[in-house]
Amino acid sequence: MQDTNLKAHYGNLDNKPRIIIHCQYVYGIGHFVRAVELASFLSKSFNVFLLNGGEPIMNYAVPDEVFYFQIPSIYKDENSNQLIPVDSSLDLKKCFVMRSAMIEQLVGVICPDILITEHFPFGLLFETEVMNLIKHIKSNNPNSKIVSSVRDVIESENGGEKDAFICALLNKWYDAILVHSDERIVPFKASFPLTDQIKVPLYHTGYVVQRISPSRLENSLPILLVSIGGGRMGNELFYAMIEAHKLITCHWQHKLVLFIGAFQRDDQMLQSVVNKNDMTNIMLMPFDKNAYLQNLAKASAVVCMGGYNSVLEAVSTGVPVLIYNRKFLGNNKEQELRSTLFQKFGLVASFGEEDLAQEKLATKIIDIIKNTNRHYRNIKFNGAEVTCQILQKLIHRASL
Repeated sequence: MQDTNLKAHYGNLDNKPRIIIHCQYVYGIGHFVRAVELASFLSKSFNVFLLNGGEPIMNYAVPDEVFYFQIPSIYKDENSNQLIPVDSSLDLKKCFVMRSAMIEQLVGVICPDILITEHFPFGLLFETEVMNLIKHIKSNNPNSKIVSSVRDVIESENGGEKDAFICALLNKWYDAILVHSDERIVPFKASFPLTDQIKVPLYHTGYVVQRISPSRLENSLPILLVSIGGGRMGNELFYAMIEAHKLITCHWQHKLVLFIGAFQRDDQMLQSVVNKNDMTNIMLMPFDKNAYLQNLAKASAVVCMGGYNSVLEAVSTGVPVLIYNRKFLGNNKEQELRSTLFQKFGLVASFGEEDLAQEKLATKIIDIIKNTNRHYRNIKFNGAEVTCQILQKLIHRASL
């Protein structure tokens, strides 16, 4: 979008303060889901611009009250560990040049009062882009505020040089860190040992997630919902669940509903496995935000991976939740640590790749169905509301 078009499109905003949220994801869609939920709530008090550098997601609408700005998208290949433009006609260098130009145009037109960087600087993959964005905003408006928005668990080097560098960036450039977590369950220090070296205010806001109100139907088969979240990985869970379904049905009559990830392309293969075995009471669903939330509300039990949104959405229903602790390349322990901490709080059970065999997995699921001793507690799900209050105070102090 050219600069003149941007001015025409965004030139008649009301007097509410302006926020840009920089969002980038390369594997799953967790950062995007949380950013959209946050932007939607903040739009009541701010003009919010969601700047998205990740691959556009089908069947996931951004609310009309949020200004959505898509730049050329980039993802990361799990096998090669390389960043790749989604548009195959672009090389990576040209893609970043185009992104930079579009970002500069947006900042010049919007002149934001607050920049929120989703996950940065705790994830440094797009360091050059985000730091240029911060410096550009500060040069346009020295009074603008820079805020880091981060999930409950991050990948750190346990206090190494990278973590020290992150602290230095925060202490030099940032005005606040918003940790979207319930500190009683997952304190930030559990995954970032150098928390005490951060000198700017750090807030545990509570979780930013769309809470699900259960609406289970009477006189119908209970639903066992299985999801690998929004990403590209975890197909092995689907195949294992299809096999385990045969044994579980002998003990518990249910409907198995499998939701494919946003960027997966394995639905035809999965459907052929279901058809080949002539299985009943199995539904294979394409990724769709609304359909997933509707089925989640009806579910009697959930099996999912350990991503932020998958876990919190499932736990918010109050039904049994079984988390699949998948191993990721690069020894990424984020989901495993979240699973461990939630399990200590009595909120979930978990299993690993060694439990994907038919009998082991079926036993795990039957056990959680029978276990009525779950300790569901009053988790803080008000992260969006608390974030809005913090940002309003930040703006107010800046205007004094």
